[in-house]
Amino acid sequence: MTYDLRRCIHAAECLRALPVVFDMRLRPWVQPNAAPADAIAEAVIRCPSGALHFERMDGGASEAPPSKNTIMVDPDGPLYVRGDIELATPEGTVLLDDTRVAFCRCGASQNKPFCDNSHLEAGFLDDGALGDNCVRVEEGIETGGRLRVVPSPNGSLKFYGDLELRSADGRITYSGNRVSLCRCGASKNPPFCDRSHRQIGFQGS
Repeated sequence: MTYDLRRCIHAAECLRALPVVFDMRLRPWVQPNAAPADAIAEAVIRCPSGALHFERMDGGASEAPPSKNTIMVDPDGPLYVRGDIELATPEGTVLLDDTRVAFCRCGASQNKPFCDNSHLEAGFLDDGALGDNCVRVEEGIETGGRLRVVPSPNGSLKFYGDLELRSADGRITYSGNRVSLCRCGASKNPPFCDRSHRQIGFQGS
């Protein structure tokens, strides 16, 4: 297993899923020999931020991208993205290939574009609903395949590829293949970008 401390936002899914392996009271806090490999792999995949990953050494299956690219808006928190994710610069340089990422949408993260729990200190509040006049479902969108995510300099997160965007309560979805989502925390139409980043002088590479 690998653990990226900077991407961990203490969602605690691993602790709930397999406490015999993941126990913050112990040092080291991960006990990889305490459970079968299949159980550990299943627990790791529950990590929404991508801080935890595994590599099978026993011939078992590696983590495969989900069949759908999904973005879930967390109340007062990040964008949880699952899929075949490629994080890239506007110039096309690939920065990360992953299946699970938590992206900041409060504008305060010190590890942009990733969430680092700064929304807690910043007092960011948003109920995770989808903005007015932007909810739509396009016909023929399969919501699978490669999903490219591009943080615009000092601007929005741009998503390219078939995707499904879900409200926090899961009742409303947006399906499409291109969307710009707010990452400055100031949009009047969250989670969509409305260019409020220009008004507040948002800084984010």
